[in-house]
Amino acid sequence: RKRLLGAFNESVDNWLDFFTYTDFVDRDGKFQLTMLSYSGFAPLARSTVAMLKEESFHLGTGHDGLKRIIKAGKIPVPILQKFINKWVTTAYDLFGVDHSSSAEWFYVWGLKGRYDEHQAERSAEKEQLNEHNRFLYHLEVKNLIDQLNRNLAEDQPKLFAPDLKFNRKIGDYAQATYSATGELLSKEKFDEYVKEALPGEADYALLKDIFAEGGWIVPKVPAT
Repeated sequence: RKRLLGAFNESVDNWLDFFTYTDFVDRDGKFQLTMLSYSGFAPLARSTVAMLKEESFHLGTGHDGLKRIIKAGKIPVPILQKFINKWVTTAYDLFGVDHSSSAEWFYVWGLKGRYDEHQAERSAEKEQLNEHNRFLYHLEVKNLIDQLNRNLAEDQPKLFAPDLKFNRKIGDYAQATYSATGELLSKEKFDEYVKEALPGEADYALLKDIFAEGGWIVPKVPAT
């Protein structure tokens, strides 16, 4: 747990960790590479093309894996939500601190663009570049989770993207006591709440049993 980026200090202990990580945390890589693809330093911009192709394989593996897990119906939806809460919030932090002067200068110097630079109609708010790109990531995650929800039985609770203020370790909301749905809680209530909102020992133990039984993921459909 000595890595600079917090997401890389979290343990990937099982297949649910793996698929959730590749769907959502590797997606931050897609965002960062896309922003670098607008770099005025041409060799850097060109180098992102091959890396984005590789990243798309990771993302497809993760998203397809989660769909197949949901279709199998063996892993309880509340546990799936806990793992989404775990990994998506670490990805929020990967976008950097709020009001970042470094992000502003990278933009001014032409080293990095916004994620939506190719379609943005407004001038950049240079003091809020990290916030802007994080919000676009949040919207994409919401859309992906909507896709996952289509594979759930009607009587099952729906998955959701955790609020941008939940479980943050850096930025304006670092250590703030907001719930995954955005409600501000007292410190005491939050300490109890977070035990249920993130994966715990009991969840990992149950998953271990489920994985041992088999049938927790439907077979992958071969490409035609």
